[in-house]
Amino acid sequence: MITVSVLTHAPFQEDFHMINSFRSLLVAMALLVASPFALAEKHPAQDLVETIVSEMLAILNDDADKIANDPDWLQARVDEIVVPHLDFGAMTKLAVGKFWRKASDEQKTELVDEFRQLLLNTYTGAMTEYRGETINFAPFRPEKREDRAIVRSVFSPASGDDVPVNYKLRDKGGWRIYDIEVNGISLVTNYRTAFASEISKGGIDGLITTLKERNARGESSGGGEFNEGGKLNGDGAQ
Repeated sequence: MITVSVLTHAPFQEDFHMINSFRSLLVAMALLVASPFALAEKHPAQDLVETIVSEMLAILNDDADKIANDPDWLQARVDEIVVPHLDFGAMTKLAVGKFWRKASDEQKTELVDEFRQLLLNTYTGAMTEYRGETINFAPFRPEKREDRAIVRSVFSPASGDDVPVNYKLRDKGGWRIYDIEVNGISLVTNYRTAFASEISKGGIDGLITTLKERNARGESSGGGEFNEGGKLNGDGAQ
């Protein structure tokens, strides 16, 4: 379902990179707090997002020592609380875009697995950079399709302007997040630009190889990230 900006990386600058934007949304995801509108009966999608982030916030506040000393413990909490509510299949399909239809079943499986790991590396890394930022939810507004929902919120950093963060969910036997928008910029659309560039150079297998190499190094948005031009920055830049 879901990862966050790290205020030390100024992810909301005009030239921020794709994965930094995802870190922003991750921090956002981990740091949500109850809004003044929480007294009203909530839509199940909004209730889900608020519940997840409140649980992650409790961990960030109460278990800082464990997070600092045992990365595996933090990963286990993310796997338990966050992962079941992220639609990695839909995220990957949207990020790969038109090339998804050309991928074999085996390639699709590998793409989902590697993209999932990339996002989780980013999420767990970003959680260690929580500095007490908050997010307030806006009142829920129903979508035309009953199986779609947008949970709208505002991210308030320690300094600087507030940033809108919207979580897009769909209901396929349960609500799950398939995209997140930070300041109007879509997570999957940003990745689509970078992925298309990788595929144009090395095909779908080339993209899979790039993702595997990054995951093998345990990289998150802190280094070697895709930029909006579709290239890798930092270590392993091409």
